[in-house]
Amino acid sequence: MFGTPIFNISSSITAGGNAGYCYQWTEDLLLALDTLKLKTLELHWGEAYAGTYSENNCIVVTAKGQPFDRGMILECWRHFGHLRWNLVPSDQDPYYENTKWAEKVRARAASKTYRANHGVAFQTRVSPDAKAGH
Repeated sequence: MFGTPIFNISSSITAGGNAGYCYQWTEDLLLALDTLKLKTLELHWGEAYAGTYSENNCIVVTAKGQPFDRGMILECWRHFGHLRWNLVPSDQDPYYENTKWAEKVRARAASKTYRANHGVAFQTRVSPDAKAGH
């Protein structure tokens, strides 16, 4: 991803691709985080300006049992593939929870029909680089 978000969407469509929209990045992030099998945290689907040209989606992480608006936003589209995080109440956009969309994404993934052979890179370990002298 490079340039502005709108440029990336246009490039994806023009090139025949279909994975440049924020909801697709958010679906990938949700499914990657689900593999962690978190026990004390919950993952929620967040959306701002739903159904409009300005719609944006994110994952909101809360402590188990806590309300959506007390969570932290994880969003990887707005800043060109770099993870952005902040608290829901302090974000510039008014995010709301959409539990039905999260259920739909998880159901598609479970049925194996979700973007066949679509892998997501998910770093689980950092090891020092021997050449750097660490």
